[in-house]
Amino acid sequence: MVVADTSAARREHVASRLGLPVVDPSAADFEAQLRAQFDGSLAQKVLDATGNQHAMNNSVNLIRHGGTIVFVGLFKGDLQFSDPEFHKKETTMMGSRNATPEDFAKVGRLMAEGKLSAEMMLTHRYPFSQLAEIFEQDVINNRALIKGVITF
Repeated sequence: MVVADTSAARREHVASRLGLPVVDPSAADFEAQLRAQFDGSLAQKVLDATGNQHAMNNSVNLIRHGGTIVFVGLFKGDLQFSDPEFHKKETTMMGSRNATPEDFAKVGRLMAEGKLSAEMMLTHRYPFSQLAEIFEQDVINNRALIKGVITF
């Protein structure tokens, strides 16, 4: 598994907290960096959580033959990708927006076993009493925000 993100702060967070390899999709040698993580091949599965039109359109170029693309992020518009490339690779494409009760049970079990923790992704805490004043600057426009929690 490898995580691609344009934000250096988010890449650092993922590398240090989760111990996963990271790559910068805006780097000139992005594809080479990606292939280096998979012994010279492209990814078998791409999970795109960006909701970014360009990233989603490009996802078919990042999978190997027989690969799968899962769109988690939502782009409110039309996506375009190379249909010949899509077919040539025998691509599977899926959309995912909802977790099942079984998913929540699994996460709860993994947390109880100490394999997952809320702190793995949590980067910010916001006091409810100050939220109205800080929301736009500290939440909406905060590029370093990965996951935040509102405290009461």
